[in-house]
Amino acid sequence: MALIFLPFFILFFSCSLWAVNLDQAVQSTLQKNETLGQSRLQVKQVEEQGNQIRGSVYPNLALNGTYLVQPELKDPALAALFPKEQKTASATLTQPLFRGFREFAAIRRQDNYYRAQQQMHLSKALQIYQEVAQSYMDVLALEQDIKNIEAQKKIYQTRVRDLQGRVRRGESSATETLTAQSTAAALDAEYQIQSARLRSARQNFTLLTGLPIDTPLTDISDQDVLQPLKSLETYLERIESRPDLKAQKESTEAADEDVSIAKGAHWPTADFLGNYYFIRPVSYPDELQWDIQLRVSFPIFEGGVTQSQVRSAALKRGESELALSQLRRKAEAEIRSLHESSQLRTDQLKYLKLSSDLSERNYQTLLRDSRRGLVRSIDVQLGLTEYRFAKRTYDQARYEARLERIRLDIAAAIIPPVLNKDL
Repeated sequence: MALIFLPFFILFFSCSLWAVNLDQAVQSTLQKNETLGQSRLQVKQVEEQGNQIRGSVYPNLALNGTYLVQPELKDPALAALFPKEQKTASATLTQPLFRGFREFAAIRRQDNYYRAQQQMHLSKALQIYQEVAQSYMDVLALEQDIKNIEAQKKIYQTRVRDLQGRVRRGESSATETLTAQSTAAALDAEYQIQSARLRSARQNFTLLTGLPIDTPLTDISDQDVLQPLKSLETYLERIESRPDLKAQKESTEAADEDVSIAKGAHWPTADFLGNYYFIRPVSYPDELQWDIQLRVSFPIFEGGVTQSQVRSAALKRGESELALSQLRRKAEAEIRSLHESSQLRTDQLKYLKLSSDLSERNYQTLLRDSRRGLVRSIDVQLGLTEYRFAKRTYDQARYEARLERIRLDIAAAIIPPVLNKDL
């Protein structure tokens, strides 16, 4: 019986150890993030507001009923026309015919608002993606740094044992052993500091994604950061695809529709009304069961209010156009800055990797020569320190470079596929 359930236990525990990549972490965040959930609801709200505006151009059918009680008149002739009790029941159909085209401008404006809200939702999703990427890279960088410290601690432990043996044989001074032990103790202290920072980074990652705090993360490869960047022009061509720019464009077009709505108030309005009466007061002949009417209103003078509203809408449109221009310039400056920074980091990584590889080879050579008595112990110590610094610097720069490229892609509206699934 136990053999039957053994594969299931193996599958369960192996699933819990599967590493999570950045897209999977983002997907988990998208499902649980309250800010993004609120943004989705805001998109739905704007959509429903559009449905309400569209409904205003359709016919309106209502059932009406009234029951009137008034003092009884003494004059029989008047009492026949105005009885003490009057009952009325009718169905009323109202169809707006003309509103100076304001209703259609309002529909177009609401469509602009809806598309702007969609782009704002996408912009928030990109921001959350960047936050998760930042937390993801922080965890990976600290984990790698701790791995480097652990590897260096083992090297120093071996080095201390070698030096202690050399001291016993009279081949080295006690000072060299104490120097290595001091460095090893400093590494122990640094290990504790970085471990505390990792726990904090893990907690932040769990808060963002909802994943367990001990979830393994997939490391990045050198290819992710060392591959050549696309040209600056390629990124600049995508400025108009940025969701914040698209949202501002839609807001500008909505402001233009506001001008049309304000101008429409100068036009007359026309409505069609129809009533069918089920019950009417006794003073009405039975043949009068229905009536229809065409109601037209011509605005003559409103104290200049309408014209002021037109000017106010035009000013808001101008303000929105300036905001769009400013946003476009900021986007271009952001892409240029991030592209230059990413390019510099890519070049820097090549030299840091070369420095790390050479310093490791130098340390190995010094260690081999030290055992042969060709170099001093202090030279080995310096070579090890140089290798330790170069290796940790390169690893930290790798994650910073990957994050920089993510920021550049987001600035150029290169939407990660994981966000397309949510949107």
